[in-house]
Amino acid sequence: MKCIEDVQVIISDCNTALESIRKSFYPFINIDFEYLSELELNKVNQIVIGFIQIEVFQENLLQKFKSSSEKLQKIANSLKIQMKNQQSSVNQQESQILSTIPIVQEQSKQKKQQLKFKLLKDNCIKQDKRCYAIAFNSDGQFVVLGCREIIKVFEHDKGKLNQIQLLIEHKSDISILNFMKKTNHFLSGSKDEIIIIWQQYQDKQWNCVQKLEAHRDWIFCIVINKDDNLIISCSADTTIKFWKKYNGFSCQQVITEHQSEVVSLSLNQKESKLISCSKNNQIFVIERTSFTTIWQVVQKIPLDQYGVRLCFINDEQFIFLPCLQENLQLYQFDLNHNEYRKILDYPVSCGSCDECNFFPIQYQNAKGLLVIKNGKSVNVMRSLEKGEFVIEQLIQFGSCDNYGQLSQDGNYLLTWDSSSRQIQIRKCMTKLF
Repeated sequence: MKCIEDVQVIISDCNTALESIRKSFYPFINIDFEYLSELELNKVNQIVIGFIQIEVFQENLLQKFKSSSEKLQKIANSLKIQMKNQQSSVNQQESQILSTIPIVQEQSKQKKQQLKFKLLKDNCIKQDKRCYAIAFNSDGQFVVLGCREIIKVFEHDKGKLNQIQLLIEHKSDISILNFMKKTNHFLSGSKDEIIIIWQQYQDKQWNCVQKLEAHRDWIFCIVINKDDNLIISCSADTTIKFWKKYNGFSCQQVITEHQSEVVSLSLNQKESKLISCSKNNQIFVIERTSFTTIWQVVQKIPLDQYGVRLCFINDEQFIFLPCLQENLQLYQFDLNHNEYRKILDYPVSCGSCDECNFFPIQYQNAKGLLVIKNGKSVNVMRSLEKGEFVIEQLIQFGSCDNYGQLSQDGNYLLTWDSSSRQIQIRKCMTKLF
């Protein structure tokens, strides 16, 4: 910018000098030089002095042009040096960027390696009976498994399981197990239509403290709020029930708007919204009304294909997996329309076969870790910015008959499958980011 201003000043000076010379010629434009001999001496002197002034102007102009030429040359040299320095700087930055590409690629590779779950083969336990339901307590010290109608309680220590108790109260297959948040009490739901609340009464022992004759068909899902005083259950009987704790738990509300079996539930972080999906190709959004404990359906989302798994990611987003399809759907709350709308599909592996309702989606928020069973495949995914997900690992089983649970810290994945007939535990060997 300074160089341009300098050139403009030089041009202006040259124009001024030329204009001065042009004006100095005005008195002599029409002079007849033969007539000079007839003029008086003093007038001739004036004319001569005028020509001398023109010569002086010419000399000054030449000096100005010479000075201007030197200045222009300096400006040109300065611009040349600046351009050379800038090009050198660009080349250096380009070289630095190019040199970091292998580092970025290596860091990306390392991130993928950090999300690998390794099977601890020496810690596998033979288990012939089918295990639909598995649950870790909050600190990962205890694990419970529903092996048909029997609950096996294990103590867990760094990937090793030690069985410490058998609980026999259910009359049919156990389909869901869920620990409470503030205590080591847990709930079990079964095909026998009963929910049992199990209380830890000694350091490593549990007993049945309450049975809820909850539904008229198979219980598929149970969620518990953060204060452990609200239980929400759903069933093949098409209902969703809300159980409130006073002295014990009792049913406070029933939602009957689904027209087919309700297979999955998820509660948002604020615990103000519940989503449910059923086999009549619908997702319900259910909200707790202000200043009351009443829940009501506020949105019904039609689906092309029913699914058995859905999960809130945050208060504004949830994911839904259509049955036996290789696309995971992301729904976002639209403030303008005051409703959830599908915005993205992510590819996931399936390995088509018959699908069952169990092994719910699990999202570990602190580490952005998502575990999704889909057919024969368990997709281990990692969340990126703006709600995006990428597959970090695929765990393949020999059949769709596989069930599992992620520990609440995201460090262990426990599974059972009908091909191996084993309880398998996998450990994430490095810290997740």
